Amino acid sequence: MVAAAARSFAGPPAAPPHGGHDGHAHVQLRAAPAQYAGRQYATASTALPSPRSGHTPATGVGRSTRPTRTRPGSTRRPVTRPGVDAAVQYRPGGSPRPATKLRRGGGGGHGARPTGGGAASAADDPLFQSLLPRAGAGSGRREEDLPRFSEQDLAAMLREADSLGSEACTRNVHAQWLYETDVNPATQLHALQAQLEYGEFQRELARILRRVPEQDVSTPALRRQLHFLRVAGPSALPAEQLERYNRLINDMLAVYNGASICAHEKPFQCGLTLQPALTLIMARSRDWEELQHVWMEWRRHTGQRMRDLFEQLVALSNDAARANGLHDFAEYWMYPYESDAGLRFDVQEAWDEVRPLYEQLHAYVRRKLRDLYGPDKISRQAPLPEHILGNMWGQSWSNILDITVPYPGKNFVDVTPQMLEQGYTPLAMFKLAEDFYLSMNMSLLPNEFWAGSVLEAPPDRPVVVKMCTEVNMRDLVTAHHELGHIQYFLNYRHLPKVFRDGANPGFHEAVGEAVALSVQSPQHLQTLGLVHKATDDLPHTINYLFAMALDKLPFLAFSYVLDRWRWDIFEGSVTKLQYNCHFWRLRERISGVKPPLLRSEIDFDPGSKYHVPANVPYIR
Repeated sequence: MVAAAARSFAGPPAAPPHGGHDGHAHVQLRAAPAQYAGRQYATASTALPSPRSGHTPATGVGRSTRPTRTRPGSTRRPVTRPGVDAAVQYRPGGSPRPATKLRRGGGGGHGARPTGGGAASAADDPLFQSLLPRAGAGSGRREEDLPRFSEQDLAAMLREADSLGSEACTRNVHAQWLYETDVNPATQLHALQAQLEYGEFQRELARILRRVPEQDVSTPALRRQLHFLRVAGPSALPAEQLERYNRLINDMLAVYNGASICAHEKPFQCGLTLQPALTLIMARSRDWEELQHVWMEWRRHTGQRMRDLFEQLVALSNDAARANGLHDFAEYWMYPYESDAGLRFDVQEAWDEVRPLYEQLHAYVRRKLRDLYGPDKISRQAPLPEHILGNMWGQSWSNILDITVPYPGKNFVDVTPQMLEQGYTPLAMFKLAEDFYLSMNMSLLPNEFWAGSVLEAPPDRPVVVKMCTEVNMRDLVTAHHELGHIQYFLNYRHLPKVFRDGANPGFHEAVGEAVALSVQSPQHLQTLGLVHKATDDLPHTINYLFAMALDKLPFLAFSYVLDRWRWDIFEGSVTKLQYNCHFWRLRERISGVKPPLLRSEIDFDPGSKYHVPANVPYIR
């Protein structure tokens, strides 16, 4: 199992990996303590070192020559990178500060102070104390009377804030890691407390930096840091509201993660969870009634039970956006993309380019499913029922390849049997993925990664399951995708924390998808010894491209619908009386997909998808 990405309430919980296939692509890889924690995608980690002293972590990263594993018969030599590894070395230092709870002072100012034990805090740091008056915090003076920051002051403050923020982020991420890999009331309480403390730090820092005129900063790197750090996300909420925001998300995720149903026509066979039981049924069953039962029951035990919580979350999310100087939470989600035309326009334009191909795929698949289930179940021109598409949400149609493949018998490359025959394990799959990146002169993963990563579901405790690694081709590709995130963090670890995440929220996934396309090509699989002879005749090529289309094109439509639905809600064009109806209106118009049963506003079908209760964007 790969546990969900750590949630820091600087922003929403990080989404499950890949552009978003549940169980695979939407989950950010969780790993052991390491020095590559990003802003949202972070690992369970010790404090990210401060750049103030001379300690270098023994992570195995930054060596000019690295040992490389080789498969039997391989002649690959160890990879060396003269002058490259040295350039990315980061000499951190500084002793981590003890964890602290920051509390807002009276009078509406920045009287943040630690509670208990005299522990140090961001607000007590000497540099913060010296710069707070220059920012006018708590002074009551008019803006025009405030002294201006010099760029040297701002650079010093941002360096100190980066050090403090990295340590606070690490404490928060570690607490989320403990909760998500051992779900119990104690770890949940600890995780909530850590989120509040980190949120307090971000709120105070953002308030200070909002008093610095961005247009007066001439250094591009400083101006860009300022641009992003002044927006604290939900952390800009007052402490009471932030605690409620966090609690709502955790309560909804508790519903989602704890959901289970009973088997079709077997009322005493209960406890079937999304992973692996329901996912396998939706992928393999061709029984119309069984698929309809599973589809309906999953939504009854997830979305329907969290609708009231979601309504409250929408209001709080928009409050958070306004606290950051933005109009609504949709604008907050679009903010990092920095689109001149607007992200809505960009996404619609991209979908318009893809739609003609999607419509051809849709028509072809409908014909094949009509042949299988009969014209009484599937009309010649009606939308496709979502429950027969091989996936709980109809977001990927890969699992119906066997009944839609254009050239039966011209087998699409699936190396799962060869992997099983050669004794692959989940650990071996991630080691092989590491070798892929080493072959491109990227970094060896630190020992902490292997010591603490949770690659399979532990048998002795409940976890927040997002990916249970199984020995198959799909998870082999996903392992490569996920390590792309880790490589990104390793290579950006020497930058300020605000720059350690992707250039925009979609950048990480774009890198992972590019790697995935390379990894699953027949030529690459042949180099791994999993395909003995690559086939490039027309029928095999068509089958391969068709299989890719079944996975990618429906996913584009689904992700667009899910986020456009939430944009409309946050912007106020859709009220709570139309939540479910509007979702299916978009689903039918954009995706050509409909529910298998009549739905009403008692239902809340979008809540059956992880990203809705987690309140994280999906379109990336």
